[in-house]
Amino acid sequence: MKKCAPAAIFVLVLVLGTLALAQGPLQGDPQARMRIRENISNLYLLRLTRALDLTEEQTAKLYPLLTRVEKEKTGIQRRMGLDLQELRAELAKARAGEQRILELVAQIMEARSAIRQKDDEVEGVLDGVLTPVQRARYLVFTVDFLRNIGENLERARGLKGPIKRTP
Repeated sequence: MKKCAPAAIFVLVLVLGTLALAQGPLQGDPQARMRIRENISNLYLLRLTRALDLTEEQTAKLYPLLTRVEKEKTGIQRRMGLDLQELRAELAKARAGEQRILELVAQIMEARSAIRQKDDEVEGVLDGVLTPVQRARYLVFTVDFLRNIGENLERARGLKGPIKRTP
């Protein structure tokens, strides 16, 4: 586990540096946002390994799964974001097209369902790989990690100002 500490510190510094960049002019840049997301994902995996004290065997089973699912969820969330943007634009029109709105709402609901299915897939594998104590630590770790990341992002956004959204 001590071998992971320098790597974890490096990733933490990288993520914090990226968060600092998020307040700059790159905030709307899709590539910068993807790098931030990848850095957060890497930090998550490193901290998860340490927090759960995973064995090499457990890590070998979980890391590819978590990496694959995160990439798939990223694609789904990207498409959902574009659909939400289009839905906002459609709703902003004086005469919104009800048929298009229904299509967009259906696509967004399908995306949300697909994300839940990905999460359920991960949960199923975790149930088979982790011990009960590790499973409990996983639940606590995930909530704490996501809360911490959310607070850091809000802090970074607060320094820059609110994110501008199209209609």
